[in-house]
Amino acid sequence: MSSFRIYHLLLGAAVAAAYFTAESTGLPHAWIGYGVAVLVALRLGLGLVGKAGFGWQRLRLRQAGRNPGPTPLTHPLVGRALTLALLLCVATAAGTGIAMDRGGTLVGQSIRASAEGEHQRHEQGRRDENLVEEVHETAGNALLPLVIVHLLWMLIARRDLALFVLFWPRRRRTTVAGASIS
Repeated sequence: MSSFRIYHLLLGAAVAAAYFTAESTGLPHAWIGYGVAVLVALRLGLGLVGKAGFGWQRLRLRQAGRNPGPTPLTHPLVGRALTLALLLCVATAAGTGIAMDRGGTLVGQSIRASAEGEHQRHEQGRRDENLVEEVHETAGNALLPLVIVHLLWMLIARRDLALFVLFWPRRRRTTVAGASIS
């Protein structure tokens, strides 16, 4: 099993868990958010060291001259733009979540979990926190439509890769003589 498939599965599961726990669950949401941040940092680190499947060329929005796709919808730039938008959205949600928590969850003092933290937030300027919270919520809410568009695009334009990442078994084509061809 490739490391990209495992990474994709872990990131997808963590983002889905963070999305569905929302902020009302407090500590579970915060811990999952820190996990997502670690996975995003891992993705960026693997891209820096050139790990196969994680290279920066997958995120660069440059013209792909050799394989433009049969239609504009299936052009590789569409896939790259979706991947970049998803990564930026996830990174923004994770980063703003950490900014709101101020590392409190890591030391057992989550600001969301204590009334004292609520009082401190009011004293330190609620307007700035409201902006960070709004960015966090907007990034989180943008994830669902982005994921849906990403899935649909992958199934339309890159069906073979989508099925591979989703652990679907490869279909084998057979010749007239019955010999298997991959």
